[in-house]
Amino acid sequence: MKTLHRLYVLLLVSAFAFGFAAAARAAETQHFVRPSELERDIAFWRRVYTEVTTEGGMLHDPEDLSVVYEVLNFPSDIAPKTRSKRIDDAKKKYARILDRIASGAQDLSEEEQRVQALWPKGTRRSRFEQASEEVRFQLGQADRFREGLVRSGAWRNHIADTFERMGLPRELAALPHVESSFNTYAYSKVGAAGMWQFMRSTGRRFLRIDAVVDERLDPYRASEAAARFLEQNYIVLGSWPLALTAYNHGPGGMRRAQEQLGTSDITTIVRKYQSRSFGFASRNFYVAFLAALE
Repeated sequence: MKTLHRLYVLLLVSAFAFGFAAAARAAETQHFVRPSELERDIAFWRRVYTEVTTEGGMLHDPEDLSVVYEVLNFPSDIAPKTRSKRIDDAKKKYARILDRIASGAQDLSEEEQRVQALWPKGTRRSRFEQASEEVRFQLGQADRFREGLVRSGAWRNHIADTFERMGLPRELAALPHVESSFNTYAYSKVGAAGMWQFMRSTGRRFLRIDAVVDERLDPYRASEAAARFLEQNYIVLGSWPLALTAYNHGPGGMRRAQEQLGTSDITTIVRKYQSRSFGFASRNFYVAFLAALE
């Protein structure tokens, strides 16, 4: 009987999860386009949020996110310097492998053949040369994401209701998963603060931020400010994929991307827009959001 009961519960949970995922995808279709060309990018961030914790990470190519060379895992008590050295050593290892593949060597080792097989057949030598200089480490987030799911219970309905009152998609309430894992006291290295990670310059347009009060740390006021900021982005840019990307890169930057490429297509902008400030985080902001929403 216990086995049957467990099976029944498992079926109920599975059915709920399947229904939730279907509803999320329907919402994405309505407000947030999900081009097939970006599925590999979404899959990468799904792994970041569900498979790899902050005690590890993935060594990967920053342009083709389907190319993951290795998943690194570290002991919980490892010293930061030792951790950094292991990451650097692993990067150098794959840079050497990619250089050797780029050289056209015929006597590749088993490990070198494995790395080559991660890439599409017919990949040019020049692409391997480029990849050797760009091996990147992405920290896992699975434990933080789970913690964020718990914390979000206190705020998500309020945020969704706030956005809905303003005529904005309720699904935007998932954005703090990307920004802060719903940590109301989160601070970034560059000075962003709160659940919505406002910088001082942007936050002061909507919030009181001074020596006495910092409303970026107030989840209610900051959520209202985030809604107003996203609304303005949407008015300026005309699409939710660009409005969301502008939350990270700024509406001015996304406007320049539209003008440079002559399009509002998110796939074209993600793949082709060139700007010193449009780095990995900005380029991946929208697909990370879709992964978090899913």
